[in-house]
Amino acid sequence: MTQRYTVRKINLMPLAKFGCLLGGVAMLLPGLVCALAGTQILAILRTFLAETETAALDPLGLGTPIELDFIQLLNLAEVQALIIRLDDQRFVVALLIILLTVLGGGLLVALTILLVGWVYNLLARLTGGIEVELQE
Repeated sequence: MTQRYTVRKINLMPLAKFGCLLGGVAMLLPGLVCALAGTQILAILRTFLAETETAALDPLGLGTPIELDFIQLLNLAEVQALIIRLDDQRFVVALLIILLTVLGGGLLVALTILLVGWVYNLLARLTGGIEVELQE
């Protein structure tokens, strides 16, 4: 026995919830990779700024070097302090990056699927929808 049904409208809220969950799960691994890369970049920046903070230059070769403090010269003291604070809280920064990536991906996919559902509902109203044939 075959029955025919027509899908004239799709409920958008369950579609958006599914899209949000799908996007969040899909962005978990990229979020982990971004978190690892971000924390490594913070560590590298901290080391770089610490190692290049001061330098001794002897421009004329007279044996009396001039000490230059690049952090003060380039006005990077606040940036260095921020990088040190973030690097000290590396675990929290990593969790925040993962959370933002998962939420952002979930919202992006939810909005995309929501838009597709809205377009389907609009087209179904104009064309009558998709006809599905079911057999028991």
